[in-house]
Amino acid sequence: MVGDAGGPGRPPAEVNTAQLSAGLRAAYDVAARLWAEGPEPVYASLARALLTGAPPVPAGGRVLDLGAGTGVAGRAALAAGAESVVCVDAALGMLRRCEARLHPVAADLTALPFRDGCFDLVLAAFCLGHLDRPVAGLREARRVAAALAASSFAAGWNHPAKAAVDEVLASFGYRPPPWYVTFKQNTEPWASDPAALGRDTAAAGYTDVRLRTVTVDTGRSSPAELASWRLGMAHVAPFVGALTAPRRAELRRAAEAAVTGAGPLVVDMLILTAR
Repeated sequence: MVGDAGGPGRPPAEVNTAQLSAGLRAAYDVAARLWAEGPEPVYASLARALLTGAPPVPAGGRVLDLGAGTGVAGRAALAAGAESVVCVDAALGMLRRCEARLHPVAADLTALPFRDGCFDLVLAAFCLGHLDRPVAGLREARRVAAALAASSFAAGWNHPAKAAVDEVLASFGYRPPPWYVTFKQNTEPWASDPAALGRDTAAAGYTDVRLRTVTVDTGRSSPAELASWRLGMAHVAPFVGALTAPRRAELRRAAEAAVTGAGPLVVDMLILTAR
């Protein structure tokens, strides 16, 4: 694992990488349906904002959507003028919801099945923090394309709906899965730390590394939209999906009531661009 024994921005060496990778992949496989209903519209807005800040795609440009999920960044790239897009993810359940025009490919993000320099731009929308070996992922991105645009949540960003829905979930018996605890404690903080992210991006071979924070209004504000956003997240959706239909409906009603008045979903997003 990258880094030393811990501290902000340094994933500790003792992280259980097998647990993180296997748990993450399994969760996203199961979460695909609820993801499409709730989180996907949020991440689509964030993907469009990432493309606005990304290096321009040249005419006839080829884009790799890394950690693509259902392909929201890939669709944004096509809308921005890319000629072709390939979406890569380890979770087959998510890739099955990618459109054929996005050319979904199941692969390890730290060992990409592409030749050197075959893309013009790599997009890594909210995926770097999910990698058990983030610098290895950055090196692979650098190998297959000269330019990179990545996003993560800015350090300290939060929204009241998160804690409100978490409290409701706990009352229904939910407990965060081990892979998510590892992610929150170790790899996500690294991806939100501009100094650490910039340092390791340079170590991966990039020379022009830039970071900035932008604020994005996702357009989601109703209780139903906010509840769907949280209940469709990969660390929650398998639990929700395993409930009986009446219990699931009860949970959704309680979650919507809990987020009433929480306000619109406005996200502070860290954007990394590099060449």
